[in-house]
Amino acid sequence: SIEKKTDAIVEVQLRLPPTANLRFLEGQYIDVIGPDSIRRSYSIANSASEKMITLWIKNVENGQLSQYWFNEAKKNDLLRIEGPKGTFFFRESTKRIIFLATGTGIAPIKAILDKLSESMTKTSFSLYWGNRKPEEFFWTPSYKSLNLKYTPVLSRQNDGWSGKISYVQDLVLEEYKQLENTEVYACGSLDMIESAKELFIQHGLEEKHFHSDAFVSS
Repeated sequence: SIEKKTDAIVEVQLRLPPTANLRFLEGQYIDVIGPDSIRRSYSIANSASEKMITLWIKNVENGQLSQYWFNEAKKNDLLRIEGPKGTFFFRESTKRIIFLATGTGIAPIKAILDKLSESMTKTSFSLYWGNRKPEEFFWTPSYKSLNLKYTPVLSRQNDGWSGKISYVQDLVLEEYKQLENTEVYACGSLDMIESAKELFIQHGLEEKHFHSDAFVSS
């Protein structure tokens, strides 16, 4: 199935064949092989318990597979996928946990939060999600079983916005001056990830406790 979430983002849900046993860790991604064997990587946006795959896909200008998703894809289309792939998944920890996302980089973090909400953990989590426009916040976390502090952040001024305006990595440092006892999971633009890693290490974060997945357009 395919559902428009915003003008530039669609939610695709893939039903697996009955014989498929796709075992993935929340946070990982799959490759989709589309028309003309075009291959693109997309993070899985749901927990493994759901027995299907949800993808949040952004319309990339002049993107070959974007043309398919936004203009040609139909319900019940047959697709080939490969996976799971990637090392972006949650590690059990007693440290403070901070999640950072920009754009559709929220997808693997949402999958991780879905999984954590199933385990009734008592750990506290902070989530910072950055976008350019208010309408790009197409999902709102509502986990009754998680102690989650969620902060949506705009990167630029907007007349209808009363929330935070900053870059997600800068806002983290405003609210947490030192990051020694912290584990960070960052997903989104390469610029955000490179900036966050450099800044956070300067403020006490151990490099091994910075986990990231950069979304780079093909």
